[in-house]
Amino acid sequence: MKPTISSARAWLMYIVAASFYFYDFILKLIPAIMMNNIMSRLQIGANHFGMVELSFYAIYTPMQLFCGPLLDEYGTKRILPSVIALCLIGTAISGYTSDFYTYVFARLLIGFGSAFAFVCVLKIASEWLPRKHYPFLAGLTTTFGMLGGIFSESIAPMFNQYHQVYFYSVIIGVGIILLLLALVTIKDKTSHDDTPLDAMLLLKDIYTVLRKRQIWTAGIIGMAMFAPIQLFIAWAIPFFEQDLGVTEVVAGNITSMLFWGACVVAPLFGWLAGEITHKKRLLLVGNTLSLIGMLAVLFSAQTGVVTAMLLMFLVGSGIAAQPLVFVYASRQVSLHLTATAVAATNFIVNLSSLAQPYIGAQLVEVAQHSYDLKSWRHALSIIPILLAINYIAIWRLREVRYDDDLD
Repeated sequence: MKPTISSARAWLMYIVAASFYFYDFILKLIPAIMMNNIMSRLQIGANHFGMVELSFYAIYTPMQLFCGPLLDEYGTKRILPSVIALCLIGTAISGYTSDFYTYVFARLLIGFGSAFAFVCVLKIASEWLPRKHYPFLAGLTTTFGMLGGIFSESIAPMFNQYHQVYFYSVIIGVGIILLLLALVTIKDKTSHDDTPLDAMLLLKDIYTVLRKRQIWTAGIIGMAMFAPIQLFIAWAIPFFEQDLGVTEVVAGNITSMLFWGACVVAPLFGWLAGEITHKKRLLLVGNTLSLIGMLAVLFSAQTGVVTAMLLMFLVGSGIAAQPLVFVYASRQVSLHLTATAVAATNFIVNLSSLAQPYIGAQLVEVAQHSYDLKSWRHALSIIPILLAINYIAIWRLREVRYDDDLD
């Protein structure tokens, strides 16, 4: 018999999982917000820093293919506490090592655990909360992640004037609290306690999802729309420091406006998606806002702090429509394979991270700040290019009604 829980318990489970996504976003952005400290501590240059960024995604991206079927077949109850623990271990190691390869190993651990964060939230939402709320919850989940980005970009840089031990101690403490909450609150809709590990079953789930063209279309759209976060944020602070001649903290505040834009607008896009039939229009609007904002940020030099903040807010507002691709993806499969569909789509979304070493190679002298704005534009122009091409993918996406019955 399937367990039943109160509505309050269901929302508590959602909040705990979404809080891990908030936490995951902070862990993901630590290299970006502490770039100078990390490069100094590990004694590395821009090329190696690009590899630090890539190490997270080297495991995070392929694990998207497996985290979905693992959640579908073995449940959130067992997996969520385990991946939080992995992130804790990785954070502790990365906070106290001065060896480059040990740091990369720690980022691999964090990347493995973080791969489950977003999918866990939407798995809980699909199992325990009313289906009519799913588009809104997809947007609200993005808000949790963006709040993590806001903390990372506007608050965390303040720790740079102190020893990093203080910052990592706070992060580890928050992780311990999340681990305890996950152990106490999370339940599965169907018991998976006696389910043995079956590799063939996992591969079958992955194959079932990846053979659907609309999953790939949704993923490609999401990849392009997420590129400003995936590719620009890691370099945004030094970019604004040079472009505007501002301090690291001010540059962090400018960058955080991207997350504010997504944080504020994502629930609105989610609500609208539940109210209108032609959801593709929201993707078109979001893609256009991000494209205009990125072109202005990269090619309008020395715009001023306030203008730069407004432009970053505009980019974030466009990104707020990106979670709708997971709504489209979830409608391509049965309810049982929801997590697999979301994870496979997220795998495709994160393929843009493979461009990080290319960007790093274009900015080899980042540590000495000897590059110019032309170098920045050349390296980061891949972002507006992806957004421009994205209109073709949006045009090829088939419209769905979220209140249709699942097959």
